[in-house]
Amino acid sequence: MTDHLLSGVLFAAGLTLFCWDQYRLYVARYELAALHRATLRDPLTGLANRAGLADAWAQLAALRPWVVMVDLDGFKPVNDTHGHAAGDLVLTAVASRLRSVHGVAARLGGDEFAALLLDTDPAAAARQLAAAVAAPVRLPSGVALSVTASIGIAPASSAGLAAALADADAAMYRAKTTRAGVMAFDPLRDDHATADPRPAVRVRDLTPSLGVGR
Repeated sequence: MTDHLLSGVLFAAGLTLFCWDQYRLYVARYELAALHRATLRDPLTGLANRAGLADAWAQLAALRPWVVMVDLDGFKPVNDTHGHAAGDLVLTAVASRLRSVHGVAARLGGDEFAALLLDTDPAAAARQLAAAVAAPVRLPSGVALSVTASIGIAPASSAGLAAALADADAAMYRAKTTRAGVMAFDPLRDDHATADPRPAVRVRDLTPSLGVGR
């Protein structure tokens, strides 16, 4: 084998090894990115989870999004009467409707959702969202189920996402107790300390993981 031919073989072998290493590096980076994305998503609905919402806030905070809290009304009887599979169908249907928001939607846990809204008229957007949530969900059996939503909205807070979520949560509780559907946060009427008898996961229990001040 001539020196020229040997050099060509060694070059080709080196190039093949380099390309293989680059491919393995690409695969490793892709898998790590996919794993990271999975940690930011709710496994049932595919919406952002709490960590995903905090990540979205970090990117959108400069745009001063309105913060929305959505709590489903009448969801527990769905599980009790039709089973958890039916409840999961309702949750995924609601999640699909929440994806229409101009911003980022998230599921915080149970039947509690949240969103960052970039609409110029957040109250109108929230009312449209409430109407979308209330549309019937049809089960494979043909049974149509309906749930409604109590929604609270609050402007972005300089104190961070946790503070804005607490404001929206307080407004949502007032919407629920008055059956008003949608309420905007009013510091003179909404008390963050009001006891909430609902068994669902509460924002007050979640806010330490949401990156206060981010």
